[in-house]
Amino acid sequence: MGSYASRARGANIVLAHAFEADYGVSPGSGYRLVSVSSQDLGDEQGRVKSDLLGRGRKPQPSSLDVINNRGSLVVPVDQRLIGVWLKQLLGAPTTTQGVAATGQIAFAANPAANDTITVGGQAFTFKSSAPTANQILIESNLAKTLRNAVRVLNTSAVAGVAAARYALNTDLNAIVVTHKTVGTAGNSFALAASVATPSGSTLSGGSTSGPYNHVFKAGSQSLPSASVEVGNTDVGQYRMNYGIMIDSLSIPLARSGNLSATLAYIAQGEKAATGSTGAGTPAVLAIDRFSQFAGVIDIFGAPIGNVVSGQVVVNNGLDVAENIRRDGRIDGADPGELTLEPQFTARFGDQYLLDLATNDTPVTLSFGWAQGAASLTFRYSQVRLPKPKFPVSGPGSIQASFTAMGETDAANEALEVILVNDVANYD
Repeated sequence: MGSYASRARGANIVLAHAFEADYGVSPGSGYRLVSVSSQDLGDEQGRVKSDLLGRGRKPQPSSLDVINNRGSLVVPVDQRLIGVWLKQLLGAPTTTQGVAATGQIAFAANPAANDTITVGGQAFTFKSSAPTANQILIESNLAKTLRNAVRVLNTSAVAGVAAARYALNTDLNAIVVTHKTVGTAGNSFALAASVATPSGSTLSGGSTSGPYNHVFKAGSQSLPSASVEVGNTDVGQYRMNYGIMIDSLSIPLARSGNLSATLAYIAQGEKAATGSTGAGTPAVLAIDRFSQFAGVIDIFGAPIGNVVSGQVVVNNGLDVAENIRRDGRIDGADPGELTLEPQFTARFGDQYLLDLATNDTPVTLSFGWAQGAASLTFRYSQVRLPKPKFPVSGPGSIQASFTAMGETDAANEALEVILVNDVANYD
């Protein structure tokens, strides 16, 4: 009985990625090994049915149509390799090594009227009703009061206050303060309180050593292209795809399961298969996937309560140059209108989200994950929430779904993605 031929298996597929210096020109070096959950890279070319008349009912020869190479990649949202895809989606990051100074103001009970906290030299006073500038409304419980506090702090126009970001801790009983500048600059940022307990008189821990902070910002006028070689090692076949641009990214949030990103891509083409790799020996980065359960969605730095699902959505709106060419391929894909439509579904609890939507209040919306010293945060600078319905289809909980509309804020920012890890650069 003869032996069977080898068959290609998905478990043994090898993908090597490198950024291109010139669109559609595969580099000879600089490849990284990338991991995917699924991919459909490769050319496809359809055929055009004959439209000739007078030759009877039998089918006439068809013609070749244009070549397309577009589809989707599903990749892990991990500590290191996600930076490769973020660079393709948004452009090169600004990278700074170090740690930002942090601190907190902890509360043992709900503040009373005229209690104060002071951050960055500015005092804020808690009020039972009708708060004005530099005042914070006291609610029925501490968590809701501090939700108001971080909103007031994060939207303050006072320069000293705006030098930091403010969030609620997991227990919803402390305001966490993080200086916006990585390094030692924040170590002199002052904290004080009349009744609550600051972690110190100033923030601390700011350092110029430690992890790398990669900040990607949406809106770049040009985006990098890449080549990705797909290696079917079982059969010794390697196919180089080139001129790959990332059109969109979506990351669904759930209570459990693997955290993955779906990337829609548009490529110029695929080279003929060869029996040896053209990627040399790719660099290998360890895979440490962020966990779904560690995700959080917040508005103005306060976690949204009762969230059951969510989704990061970024769309570059690539404008494909489908020019007439002898080889039937595209000329390129240019960044089009950026669309930011993050989504989440929450169980109906209090009026907070509904009031933000009804009052057409612009909000800062963030999605984030953390694992040890590594973290990933998508911060939409300004979004507006639609007023939702609250459909009831049974005796269970009542839920509302929000698809926010992102826009540019007063500082001309729309979205920034902060990836903190141990990778020095994404050249």
